[in-house]
Amino acid sequence: MENVSLTLDQMTEFAVSAGAIMLRNGADTSRVEETMGHIARSCGAVNVESFVVPTGVFLSVTGADGKTLTSMRRIAERTINLDRIAKVNELSRRLADQRMQFHVAKTILASIAKERTGFPILPTIFASGVLGGGFAVLHDGGLPETIAAFGSAMLVRLIAHVITRLHGVRFTFEFLGGSAAALIGVSLALLRPEWNSEIMISGGIIPLVPGVAITNSIRDVIAGDLISGLSRGLEAALTAVAVAMGVVLILTMFAY
Repeated sequence: MENVSLTLDQMTEFAVSAGAIMLRNGADTSRVEETMGHIARSCGAVNVESFVVPTGVFLSVTGADGKTLTSMRRIAERTINLDRIAKVNELSRRLADQRMQFHVAKTILASIAKERTGFPILPTIFASGVLGGGFAVLHDGGLPETIAAFGSAMLVRLIAHVITRLHGVRFTFEFLGGSAAALIGVSLALLRPEWNSEIMISGGIIPLVPGVAITNSIRDVIAGDLISGLSRGLEAALTAVAVAMGVVLILTMFAY
């Protein structure tokens, strides 16, 4: 690959775009910074400085002529898509190993950015149901509790999908999902007192647990990225609070 033909603008724009895709799809801070550095150096940069927070990517690149260009990219929305992260990682490795031309890599990166976000809704809803039902089974729930948790988790995932498509306020679907799971669990427990409401409610809200956010928060703190780690941790905590508030509201209404 002829890196000398690339301008400083091309190097910076390409590296920042790759970092933005990774951050937008749930990558941890250190991975984003490392990937942007590998890409910029493989394109001919002699020095790379990066700073990443959950809502933005900042990159400063110095070319062979000694000129420096700084760029940033605002990240307004984030999701979880490990497939995209893996694809960008593989792209950076092939660039670093000189196994891919820049123009080819640029085309592939644009294709990754345009890919449909997430998975088809029906398999996602079914998978959430399996997750909720599996949780009930692991906690010694009987067949009724397992079926209730299965249906509750699917409803919670559907609510999340609808609210996300409507661009609702942050933490809205977590609150509504927690309320829906609690309403189903309490209602069934009132009809059939022998059924365990705790298992049904817990299984229903399992798809809302911010596992990736908690993991990335801990990883960022360990890596020394305190700002990112604390902000991700706060986001995970607020998510948990929103779910808990939804559950508590229903329990209070039913005096359960």
